[in-house]
Amino acid sequence: MNETINEKGKLFTEKEAAEYFNWSVFTMRQIRKSGLIQHLVFNNKTVRYTLEQLEKYKNEHLIKEMNA
Repeated sequence: MNETINEKGKLFTEKEAAEYFNWSVFTMRQIRKSGLIQHLVFNNKTVRYTLEQLEKYKNEHLIKEMNA
């Protein structure tokens, strides 16, 4: 993965976002398609995530699952 993972403003590809959570790209896509994680779309096809979007998902969904 890119060494600038914590660099402010970095855009993550779907593969990099999946690696961030230690998931498969398929799982990342399913979560995106279900509407649970915010994402950016460029040229009507290229999906990117910001670090803030990944952290927001982590805080809202993954921490709740661990506490349940």
